[in-house]
Amino acid sequence: MTGKSIPGKTLLYRGSLKSCNYHCSYCPFSKHPITARELKKDKDQWFSFIQTFTEKASPLDIHSFLLVPYGEALIHPWYWQGLAHISACSWIDAAGAQTNLSFPIQKSLSYFGQCGGKREKLRIWATFHPEMTTAETFAGKCAMLAEAGIALCAGAVGVPENIGLLQSLREKLPENIYLWVNKMDGLKRPYSKEEQHAILEIDPYFLQELTPVLADADKCRGRLFVEGNKKLRTCNISGTLDMNWETLCDSLRLPEPQCRRRICSCYLAYAGRSDFMNQSVFGPYPLLRIPARENKTYARI
Repeated sequence: MTGKSIPGKTLLYRGSLKSCNYHCSYCPFSKHPITARELKKDKDQWFSFIQTFTEKASPLDIHSFLLVPYGEALIHPWYWQGLAHISACSWIDAAGAQTNLSFPIQKSLSYFGQCGGKREKLRIWATFHPEMTTAETFAGKCAMLAEAGIALCAGAVGVPENIGLLQSLREKLPENIYLWVNKMDGLKRPYSKEEQHAILEIDPYFLQELTPVLADADKCRGRLFVEGNKKLRTCNISGTLDMNWETLCDSLRLPEPQCRRRICSCYLAYAGRSDFMNQSVFGPYPLLRIPARENKTYARI
């Protein structure tokens, strides 16, 4: 972790949505049939957050935003409307979302534009689910987004049995789209040297996933995590803070970071730290996971 500059301030949001249109065998959100009442609650939370954000958040010096839902949010048009409003804020450089890419690309981008969205600010974090789609289909959707001028990254969990499939995906993706690989939780053994080497050919930064990072709240002053119920966290795995989102927007400054974790155990935890390799690789907003050098190629040699 060589970066010396503090990353630009990033705000992450997660509402109460806990459902997905995919049905992966390992995922609890695919097994939750969402009710109309639950969906309305999530929609109301989202628009309440958007209103407060666009009207009051400018003094907080936040310059990037990332939607990190449980389940899939971008199949719902109101999320595109909210992202459009965020991207239209003059102080925002980037507005992104995690997604499985199951949304209709042209229709969604068109609606995003109709709502005033700025394509040059839109960022997509696309996750490949091999149980639900093919590498060819997923890569094709990534290419469509890139051709539409949308900056994105793509990635998947590093299941050892899927390494060949991930190699195939790497070959099918446009060369300048970074394909990240997350370590597999529950593997119950270390990756072999051969597996590490194969994954490093796909994701040159994979070793960061395997390197434990001791938690240090003092290095987390450039980010904030907001929940749909207005509770705040320093990051997605830290404990809740004393103030809520409404109080924060009236205070005009981010709260002191707090953390009771021992390890920053996932990308969203360690990538928001000031000592992460930020400017040199991922630019000022590393939590978006899109390398800054857009002309760099990531195709396998």
